[in-house]
Amino acid sequence: MSPSETRDFAQRLMREVWETFDHTALPRFYHPDMVGHHRKQTLTLEDVSLRLQWDVLNFGESTYEIRNLVAGEDEFAIAFYFTCTMIKTGERFRTEVTYFYRLQDGKVAEFWLLSDGDFDYKQRP
Repeated sequence: MSPSETRDFAQRLMREVWETFDHTALPRFYHPDMVGHHRKQTLTLEDVSLRLQWDVLNFGESTYEIRNLVAGEDEFAIAFYFTCTMIKTGERFRTEVTYFYRLQDGKVAEFWLLSDGDFDYKQRP
């Protein structure tokens, strides 16, 4: 993919998967055997799906403020602030997040996540 196509892919990924917490959209964006990395956790596509299902039950009024998006051929990095209201408590939550993605054949093959908030990516709904 060209850097422009990679950038478009990144924006669609955020809009169609993460902003809506739509786990059903994952096959359009992720390889079934993709690998993710968050702190000491190694993540599978099922972990990402379950994370989105947890998010939709626990995060209300969520927004993503993209701070930077750098795209190359088959890789990109995206930094953003994520803000939401915790549904159970009404408390506001904000974290700064950076993802690094490696693409293969137009889909996510691997990613690395850095966040200023320590959370369990594998938390289940």
